[in-house]
Amino acid sequence: MMERKKTRLERAMSNDFANENPFENIDEAIVLAKQLKVYDVIDPNGKTIHKIAEIINRLQNAEFEVLDVNFGDFQA
Repeated sequence: MMERKKTRLERAMSNDFANENPFENIDEAIVLAKQLKVYDVIDPNGKTIHKIAEIINRLQNAEFEVLDVNFGDFQA
């Protein structure tokens, strides 16, 4: 029997996005966020809740080290 594909919410709840590249997580979180409107968050439907869960989990797993670099007036 073929297994069904996990939903966005199921993938977020099981922390599946921890296995992905941090930059891919950030990029995909931005793409998903651009699909939402502020009003969608006020009275979310199931699809919106799944997207929000994925955005949060992707950003929680978007860890990368910020280097302490100084270039003139710029400081990171």
